[in-house]
Amino acid sequence: MQSSKAIRDSKSVVLPFAVGLSFYSLVGLCIFLWLGKEETHQFLNSYHTPYLDLAFKYITHIGHGFIPVIAFHLLLLVRYSWALGMGVSSLFMGIFVQTLKRSVFAGDHRPAMFFHDGGLPSIEGVDLMLHHSFPSGHSATALCTCLMFAFFIKEKWATYFLMVLALLIAFSRVYISQHFIQDTIVGCWIGFIMAYLGYLFIVHYAEITPNSKLNKRLWPS
Repeated sequence: MQSSKAIRDSKSVVLPFAVGLSFYSLVGLCIFLWLGKEETHQFLNSYHTPYLDLAFKYITHIGHGFIPVIAFHLLLLVRYSWALGMGVSSLFMGIFVQTLKRSVFAGDHRPAMFFHDGGLPSIEGVDLMLHHSFPSGHSATALCTCLMFAFFIKEKWATYFLMVLALLIAFSRVYISQHFIQDTIVGCWIGFIMAYLGYLFIVHYAEITPNSKLNKRLWPS
């Protein structure tokens, strides 16, 4: 009963994220199946402007692994359940992504390894990485972090804003040629699943248990 209630309570947040991510995945996979791996990357990088270069160069940093670490510590001051949900989801997401990157798909290289002749757009200040391409850790972090914050805020505007932000962060990895589109798609779904599980088993439990210590905060108490 509690699990079904948690799923019902999460619909207003989960569904927009699921729809947005499904659309992103469907478009990306259709282009990938139509053109192939390298041609898809060239197609998605065929339009660059100085303004987009600047925007995506900085937007991509929101998906860095230190973001959920900072969020975890700040959320301790708001509510333990939020901090724990963010921390546990991000931890398991990171372990899973890095295991895939460095063990299962260790031989998957990044776009720069496929375009030695300089066929990629150059963005000032972006150093292209070469190895451990699949899946995208920044994309996983973006979806996990943004979805968790959407669960915390539970406002329609915030849900849609955070969903769009997460997908922009994911696409930024393709735009600045750090990942192929399929890397970001899988990374996004990993982050989505981990955040959803964190909500169901930690955050929602605290929401329906008012006297739980998880609803307290570090300071001020």
